[in-house]
Amino acid sequence: EIGRLGDATRRSIPLAEMPLDVQHAVLAAEDRSFYDHGGVSPVGIGRAIWNNVTGGDTQGGSTITQQYAKNAFLTQERSWDRKLQEALLAFKLETVVSKDEILENYLNTIYFGRGAYGISAASQAYFRKPVQKLTPAEGALLAGVIRSPSYLDPAVDEDAAKIRWNYVLDGMVTIGAMSPSDRA
Repeated sequence: EIGRLGDATRRSIPLAEMPLDVQHAVLAAEDRSFYDHGGVSPVGIGRAIWNNVTGGDTQGGSTITQQYAKNAFLTQERSWDRKLQEALLAFKLETVVSKDEILENYLNTIYFGRGAYGISAASQAYFRKPVQKLTPAEGALLAGVIRSPSYLDPAVDEDAAKIRWNYVLDGMVTIGAMSPSDRA
């Protein structure tokens, strides 16, 4: 584990120091109903199963809470057993930790590519500036990268990154975090 994380950069910061636009971008990208569910989204899981069974895009259906539980406490193994453990842990986390604490921990631990773990390190890796100075557009790019850091990095595939960036910005409008005129 030490060897795997040796070249990684991680800087943890409180949620209050993360711009609200960046938080909203991550919610729009990863879990639009984060503040409305109890750790697991039956709709998300159902949609993922349906897409996977019918040959659609492969999806995980995991909430931010489940992703945090997996990354912080479990392995990356792909199995039904690990998925069940992830769901149970997400339910438990939601009973003992606030949503804001879960979001803060998630944003400080998730991998963004370029050796950056956490939003603060990602801000430096992609834009060479503190997270507090990120624009909504920059926050949307970072939020979009979370899904597949090695593929959605604009230095790797600019077109794919732009498609995902637009998805996140559109999602911010959908959740009411950005007006259509600001989006334009």
